[in-house]
Amino acid sequence: MSLYQTLYYMSLAGGVAGLLSWGLTALLSATALANRSSSLADLTAAALLGLIIGLLTVGFSDKWSGNRVVGRYVLAGGVIGLLAGILGGLAMMPITKNMAEAQPFLTRLLSWMLVGSFIGLGLGLRWVAANKMRVVHACLGGLIGGSVGGALFHVMGSRIPDLTQALGFVAIGVGICFGVTLAPILLRDGILKFVSSGDGRAQAKFGRSGKEWELQQGDSYLVGSESLDLNKTAYAVGVQVFIPDAAIAARHALIFGKDGHFYVARHPEINNPAGLARYVLRVRGRTVTTSQELHAGDDVLVGRTAIKFMTKKER
Repeated sequence: MSLYQTLYYMSLAGGVAGLLSWGLTALLSATALANRSSSLADLTAAALLGLIIGLLTVGFSDKWSGNRVVGRYVLAGGVIGLLAGILGGLAMMPITKNMAEAQPFLTRLLSWMLVGSFIGLGLGLRWVAANKMRVVHACLGGLIGGSVGGALFHVMGSRIPDLTQALGFVAIGVGICFGVTLAPILLRDGILKFVSSGDGRAQAKFGRSGKEWELQQGDSYLVGSESLDLNKTAYAVGVQVFIPDAAIAARHALIFGKDGHFYVARHPEINNPAGLARYVLRVRGRTVTTSQELHAGDDVLVGRTAIKFMTKKER
């Protein structure tokens, strides 16, 4: 799946999350929260939005990256999203209390901007081990997306309460997920693009969609065939470039950005005579034995799968 297809589906997940959180909040407001303050309803809405966005984005991310969707990782994403939503909702309370009557538009804008930034921060923590800047990008994307969604919520929510508030929640969900996904795409420095594979599983999974992986300077990316459910962590990403090719080792190669350049190297586990003989890693037709600098347009053969390295300018 291309990066912009990923953007579309993640935004769709955000819209669904917004709609579900609105429905649950409306149901609770009519029952358990009927006699409670509006700030508690806002806290509930933020918590539910974070929970559902966390569940859906982890599931969608793993599905469209080619990994198996693992229940405990989805659950961990939901818990992180819930906590982020609660923190955002708590931060929203003093703003609503002190500004709601005098500045209703600014109140909504700042409130959902904070909620979006907290949820984005929580989602970004998943990549912190491999891509520290992804946390910053996700937080920034959530902040911008939440502010746009909050503005739309205020405009639409003041018209026909039920329908337009539902649309407002959808806008907030879309805004947060769109921002969280778009930020790394805009700030990428390079791309790996799937070309073709001699393994039927990889070709079937990535061939039609033209799967792409974004690369950023200063980060390291693990290329391999190790499925996500073999990782030991509950939330973090293991193999960033997952390719289901039988000729690719579980941990096959490392791609990293340094001083404005990108390099590919064999993973230490296969950087030995047996690994050189069994596992293919070639750049421009030449076997990689140590590390090899990547140039724009380079063809990289990993196992039986061909991928192309492209710079941001080529896109």
